Amino acid sequence: MKNPDAPLNGLNTIGFTLLSAMLFSPSLSAAPLTASEARGKQLYLTGASPSGQPVKALVGPESTELSGTDVPCAGCHGEDGRGRPEGGIVPTDISHDYLTLAYGHNHDNGRKHAAFTADTIIAAITVGIDPAGNRLDSIMPRYALSAGDGADLVAYLKRLSTDADPGLSESTIRLGTLLPTRGPLAGMGLAMKDMLSAYFDEINARGGIYNRKIHLEVAEFTGRANSTIKSARHLLEAEPVFALIAPFAGNLEQDILLLSESRSVPQIGPYTLFPEENTLRSRAAFYLLPGLKNEARAMVDYATDVLHMKNAASVVIGPENVNIQGTAEAIEQQSRHRGLGPVARFAYPPHQPQPQAFAAELKKQSPEVIFFFGADDELNLLLKSAEQLKPKPYVFISGSLTRPNALNEAFSDRLFLSLPSSPPDQAGADEFFRLIKRNHLSTHHLTAQAVSYSAAKLLTEGLQRTGRELSRKKLIKTLETIYQLNTGTMPSLSYGSNRHIGSTAATIVSASPDGRHVSPPIGSYKK
Repeated sequence: MKNPDAPLNGLNTIGFTLLSAMLFSPSLSAAPLTASEARGKQLYLTGASPSGQPVKALVGPESTELSGTDVPCAGCHGEDGRGRPEGGIVPTDISHDYLTLAYGHNHDNGRKHAAFTADTIIAAITVGIDPAGNRLDSIMPRYALSAGDGADLVAYLKRLSTDADPGLSESTIRLGTLLPTRGPLAGMGLAMKDMLSAYFDEINARGGIYNRKIHLEVAEFTGRANSTIKSARHLLEAEPVFALIAPFAGNLEQDILLLSESRSVPQIGPYTLFPEENTLRSRAAFYLLPGLKNEARAMVDYATDVLHMKNAASVVIGPENVNIQGTAEAIEQQSRHRGLGPVARFAYPPHQPQPQAFAAELKKQSPEVIFFFGADDELNLLLKSAEQLKPKPYVFISGSLTRPNALNEAFSDRLFLSLPSSPPDQAGADEFFRLIKRNHLSTHHLTAQAVSYSAAKLLTEGLQRTGRELSRKKLIKTLETIYQLNTGTMPSLSYGSNRHIGSTAATIVSASPDGRHVSPPIGSYKK
């Protein structure tokens, strides 16, 4: 039986090691909501009853009937119940402390009444009268609620003013990250931790964000499944954070994504080669770079647009890995769309390539194009095995995974490297390097540092745009409006409700000294 806590020997760990080398307190949340309060919260925010029964609302002097989902309480009174003036209408503060003031209420229009009780709150919601029997303004909907829904809604109103998202208080935003700080990847993880700490320390020194200071909690990516999941659960459950920033999860990315999505915890800038492209599965995750699938699509586009390959025999070669299988599928789909031709696959056991197996497969396939996704030493074996092919195939490799130590002369004009982004603008990167210099940070893991820095800038931009009235839901909506954000260390980032990968640009570089081609953004191609 496989040990569930065995080291994760997978493509991601290898890839990120190479990628990094080649490029530049107590819980702050309140007690969990009770079942009744949680049902009331759903009703308050959405206007829909957890029971599934429709909620009807009568609105205006003519009592126009609408669905409760058309006029949820939060639509006028806000997620915190304090109300926001809009269109000349000033909704009442309905926080429980305000409604139950001991001395009652004297309104500007002369209406007076005693403090609300649970029963009179229900009467105001369902009949539209205050504790003194005065009629409320007709703009206030009257909702048809069951006794159970009414009790649940009142229960939630008692918690409304203190029901901030976990990790959020009036003075603090608590963030979490998952990083390797021991073992072979410790250098990379510590460099990312130091970058995030330095960035947020400077934000805090300037007063924070709307007077909230940022606190960073670092959990350990151990390289082992059980202990890493336990670390993640600590961030998301035991002492939950408001959001995850630049987490590194290796081969556990999907597991961590499921955990964070089930709790609606935003992930900002996960350090990954395999961003989740389906926004239905990553509603709260915002990725920075295109990932290996988009790099692979760019390889196909380069082969057809620049090398003018059509109906060419192609093969995808790489270690046995579910992520490589997904990348191969992306190549097959793009090849069909662009007319490159049929694509075969050859997978070998991880870290166990056999020269004879490479030679036999190449002889069998006689490929004109090879897409290779392995490590440096494995690439050398492949090129050696392909030297006897006539004509020699074009070979595409990912710079996120592989960096040839010495150019094989036989492939000097036939080897192409994909990079996950265009080179950063030097002027835009000045701020990044000044931060490194001011804080005496290491420069041994510039790519990992650039990812954590860009993730921090993206989050800061989202927090500033969202404003003082912060919640996870509002932050997610704000991030989806960001367009062409320049972080200085990578291409401009743009997001939308159906796009949670900030940059889809990829660069293809020829191994020959003068050969270089920058592909168009992959997003412009039909997938």
